Amino acid sequence: MTTHKFSLVAEATLDRRLFLARALAHGDTLNRIRREQADALYQNIAAIAHKLITMKTADLSDESALRTHVQTAFTLTSLGLEYGSKGDLDKAVQLLSKTRVVKFFQIGNTLMERLQDRARHLLEHAVIRPPSRDEERLLGTDYTDIETEGIQIYTQAELEFLKALLIYRTTIQTPQVTIRETDTPRVLLHLNEVETIDRQLACIEHRCDYVKALPLENPFVLDPPLSIFPNPIQRLTLSLIANLVLYREVDFEIDEEARSDFHQLAYMEGEVRESLREQLLDWITQYLEQAQQPEPVKTYAVAYWDDCLRIEGQAAVPQ
Repeated sequence: MTTHKFSLVAEATLDRRLFLARALAHGDTLNRIRREQADALYQNIAAIAHKLITMKTADLSDESALRTHVQTAFTLTSLGLEYGSKGDLDKAVQLLSKTRVVKFFQIGNTLMERLQDRARHLLEHAVIRPPSRDEERLLGTDYTDIETEGIQIYTQAELEFLKALLIYRTTIQTPQVTIRETDTPRVLLHLNEVETIDRQLACIEHRCDYVKALPLENPFVLDPPLSIFPNPIQRLTLSLIANLVLYREVDFEIDEEARSDFHQLAYMEGEVRESLREQLLDWITQYLEQAQQPEPVKTYAVAYWDDCLRIEGQAAVPQ
């Protein structure tokens, strides 16, 4: 295994888009990174990859898994170097000459672990769970005969994003109010992608806080059940919006006839009427202010309502 780990790294192609590759090329151009230094760097990364393989690979004959860990070692080392040098190639060359490579790996690993911990927390907690039997008895309710599947606060595309992050991949190019479509998972290359992931996770986290602040006592008694919709929180939000517009009351149920009435009143050629849009965004701002939600949650909720109104406008245009 000791020989194999070095051969895996030696055979691996260092992606030229990685900051680490650019720094090595820059150092070579300046004659400040000698061949033996580059070889030593590869050997050190091989040792890092070996530790990853030992910790995370059950089947050492799985060549694909082994190469994935080698790629991860390169990726995290590159992210750590880019972070430590602030993206300055001259400084990166200096750091490579005087700092152990494992330090850069540790920095990159810490950056990613923080994001992965948040992703795991969302996967577990960004779901509205039905009450337990004990909770039902305390509330005096019985959900036995109704849909009790958990209601996801994240979309299916966001689920793919969160899962990809756990294997050091990303599925997005830029932060989005709601991820609706994803790219094929790809290896992280640059520090700005880490920053993009951080902002996207914050969007989902803020949506969780927004949902929990809504005056909705029993989401599992809504008809039809929220869990049947591909984007249940969007449905919940638009139902509230439609009830505010049509009846000036807080309610979270709406039938298709009322939805059609809402379209006719709120939209013109697929665009929400501006005066109505402003009133609605003011309403959610004031509501969350009274609910003592922090500014980032209020800012996100306004953007989320705006996005939901835009998407609903597309459905309001006659086909």
